[in-house]
Amino acid sequence: MTLFKQVALLVSMVFLLIIITIMAASLRQYGSIVNGQLQTTAQDMVTTLGITISNSSFGNDKPAYETLFNAVFDSGYYSSIEIVATDGELVHKKERELEVEGVPQWFISLVPIAPAAAVTQVMRGWSPLGTLRLTLHPGYVYYGLYKNLETALIWFVVLFSIGMLVLWITLHQLLKPLGRVRQQADAIHNNQFVKQSSLPRTIELRAVVNAMNRMVDKVHAVFDDQEDTLGRYQKLLYEDQLTGLGNRRYFMPHLEAAHYDESDIHCHLAVVRITNLDLVRERYGYEKSDNAVIVLANILRGISGHIEDYICARFAADEFALLVPSGEQPVSEYIQNIFDQYRSDQALADIDDEISLIAGISNITTGNKVGETLSDTDFALTQAEAAGPYSVREALSTGLALPQGKIQWRNWLEECISNSRFFLVRQKVMNTGGEAVHQEVFVRLKNEENQTVPAGLFLPMASTLNMGEAIDRVVFSLVKDLSSNNNEIPIALNLTASAFSHADALFEFNQLLKFFQQSELKLCVEASHAVLVQFPAMCAQIAQSVRNAGQVFGIDNLNIGRSLLELKTVRPDYLKINAKTLYDMTHDDIPVGYQALQSMIRTMDIQLIAVAVDSQEIYDHLQQLGIEAMQGNLLHEPEEFV
Repeated sequence: MTLFKQVALLVSMVFLLIIITIMAASLRQYGSIVNGQLQTTAQDMVTTLGITISNSSFGNDKPAYETLFNAVFDSGYYSSIEIVATDGELVHKKERELEVEGVPQWFISLVPIAPAAAVTQVMRGWSPLGTLRLTLHPGYVYYGLYKNLETALIWFVVLFSIGMLVLWITLHQLLKPLGRVRQQADAIHNNQFVKQSSLPRTIELRAVVNAMNRMVDKVHAVFDDQEDTLGRYQKLLYEDQLTGLGNRRYFMPHLEAAHYDESDIHCHLAVVRITNLDLVRERYGYEKSDNAVIVLANILRGISGHIEDYICARFAADEFALLVPSGEQPVSEYIQNIFDQYRSDQALADIDDEISLIAGISNITTGNKVGETLSDTDFALTQAEAAGPYSVREALSTGLALPQGKIQWRNWLEECISNSRFFLVRQKVMNTGGEAVHQEVFVRLKNEENQTVPAGLFLPMASTLNMGEAIDRVVFSLVKDLSSNNNEIPIALNLTASAFSHADALFEFNQLLKFFQQSELKLCVEASHAVLVQFPAMCAQIAQSVRNAGQVFGIDNLNIGRSLLELKTVRPDYLKINAKTLYDMTHDDIPVGYQALQSMIRTMDIQLIAVAVDSQEIYDHLQQLGIEAMQGNLLHEPEEFV
């Protein structure tokens, strides 16, 4: 029950009790007064009538009495008039039944008014003529009292209604700050920090609003402090001090992720080495050698703004590693561009004869070992070193029969769509109790030689050819088909960037949500952290649509090196983070970064899921950390739906 209803009910009961008490007391008091007045009136009237008869010569003339009694009786104030002779004989009598029109019986019972009767002796001279009796009719009294009660009740209803309206307006104004306090509490639950600038005049409410504003400031400060702590820890753990780029520890989880079967990005690994850096350091000192490193780092950092999903890091003192997604331009052309910028940099003019760059490139094949890729890159780098300064060597081999050229890729993808060569595989997310939390689905396709082609090999080209929406429609259709056979474990679907950047893809996705609203199978919708940073507003809109449909929204591949402010607007239900990242964060004696991350996700009520759990050591360590949900080949190998 609302506060207004409670106050209105209390006020109504008090008002009603007051009016009942006052009216009952007034009616009873008035009844006793009226009884006395009626008795006096009856006595006066019977005396007057007796004197009239005494002074007349009616005798036993009944018509004369009838005329006299009618004159008095027709006024309606009397119920009976009679005259009895001295010998007891009834001379004449006039009476009517006691009826009260327009007054309910309960009112007559509530206000007892006895009929007032009076008696007088009628004399003729000194001789008694008889006895005159007169009884007043109380109907007019009852009628007048009842009408007064009706008027009083009408005024009570009118005044009570006005009072309730004034009460509602007053409470509505008084409770506005409390409503805003509730909105503040809901906003804090949704990781939004809103303060009330307008303070109420009521002292008690002003104190509540001020306390709430102070709490908002405190919670916001805690969140910002934890984010700053996590950012500083990220820099210490994953950032190279000299260049500001990521270090080897930062780069390796991304390299490992690119090798996963479920990866949707096809990359090449390139290692760029600065030759003779040790010689420059010995001859010119650390300033010159550090400057040579910083120049290359700035060039690599500048390229990152032009290539999506591009990652670079300082791999060693004289080596930089790059993950370059496959696209329209060959990787070797990017490397040659880096070489050209490095050679033309004026900051190296005095040592350009002493140093140079070489690069080795290898193709990342999903399912392969990271060590194999690194070995291929090292071999290519050795060949480049033998070839001389500013040389590039590649070790490219996918082992798959794939098209060459955009036209061939477009025709091949269209033919795969028309021939239904796409299929889904799944990998379960397991909790510590061995139960499946959800099953993430990944798209694959079969080529003409019945070889399985991972998404990382065809999705980048599909995006380049603007065929991402067509692939999304195929995936949505396959996911709908799963709902009829798998209605126990929720399905997790990772949306591509096209779903956030094209209206048609968004329409298809909304249709998918409507389908799952009518299905018993739950849907978990995911977006990568990179997509969240790129399309924050659209991510927030889609996340809200997912929650409105009764489904779950999560962020995949969380990168703690990037800003986490967008998490406050998206409010995901869970976050997926690389298990190796969590392992590195907590391997020290004082895992400050992990504590900051846990504090943030607890504040936002978000579940943390560790992915890429491939070793028993990492699994045991995550269990000690209290991570309750994990995903990886150690727990469940990707498998095709049957």
